[in-house]
Amino acid sequence: MLGDVAVAAGVAVVLALMASAEMEGGRGGVVAYLSAAALGALMLWRRRFARTVLVLTVLGLFAYYSAGLAPIGLAVPVAAALYSAAEAGHRRLAVAAALVALGVSIPFRLDEGERFAFVVIYDGIGQLALMAAAIMLGELVRARRRIAALTGRQIELEAERRIHEHNQELSRELHDSIGHALTVAAIQANVARQEAPHDTRATAAALDHVTGALSKALSELRGTVRNLRAGPSLKDLGTLMDTARAAGFQVHAEIGSIGDGPATVTAYRLVREAITNVLRHSAGRSIEVEIRESGGMLLISVADDGAPAGPEPAGAGLSGLRERVTALGGRLDAGPADHGWRVSAALPLEAVR
Repeated sequence: MLGDVAVAAGVAVVLALMASAEMEGGRGGVVAYLSAAALGALMLWRRRFARTVLVLTVLGLFAYYSAGLAPIGLAVPVAAALYSAAEAGHRRLAVAAALVALGVSIPFRLDEGERFAFVVIYDGIGQLALMAAAIMLGELVRARRRIAALTGRQIELEAERRIHEHNQELSRELHDSIGHALTVAAIQANVARQEAPHDTRATAAALDHVTGALSKALSELRGTVRNLRAGPSLKDLGTLMDTARAAGFQVHAEIGSIGDGPATVTAYRLVREAITNVLRHSAGRSIEVEIRESGGMLLISVADDGAPAGPEPAGAGLSGLRERVTALGGRLDAGPADHGWRVSAALPLEAVR
């Protein structure tokens, strides 16, 4: 990801500048610059191999100073690695690595003749504070991601609750309407049976009532089945967006007037999955949702402004939705955008109406 490349380049440049500022008579110039580049390059793998990168960074720093190269400090070279380790859940390792780095560097510097007050009190406390800040920041980001994951689950539960309530309401309506129609049909059928030997017109009228009642019951049943098949629609997106706002995101939505149909159910589920992935994985602060018609297609776009801070969000949920979108004759894309991550889809309007 571009963010990891930027961090790696930033660490390498900062360390190179620090080494250059401390060089005396070109002392170890090329080796110092190469070491700075190597420590920076390690940051490219800090997300995937957080523990390994942290250990290699600390060992690399020891090797750097053992070679007698220009001082580059202690906290700066390991700060990003400490942050990533804490973010990945390896807090104890991060704390141990920071203490080991500090514990080894202090005797080494005192042996080099530096003043105790400067090394331990002035510089040591400052270095320890910087490393502690890096670890705490990683812990905060990890905690935020866990909260976001729980919030994502809350979205799913809220959607399921709304669907359940909708189905409960439909079942009550179905029970009342069909129960009434069948009661009327039963009464009129009994009337027809009683009047059959005496009055053919009364019998025919009663049977007409039976036919009408049964026809009404079938109509109610078909309507209820259609509603049950429809599921959630784009009208239910307000709950998703309110939950995202409660998690600290700014949500901007532009949703056109769209009819009901199979595609709107898929569109709702796509937006729900995309917002859930943003809450779980994104380090951004805003979400853009756009749903509009263009060129005979229903266009859907959900984008955030932060690079994913975890596994690639195009997971099993989006894979299942891609199959559903393809079955409707549309397409779905998910991947990095200019400033974050974007999930977009296009569905034929024929599937909507």
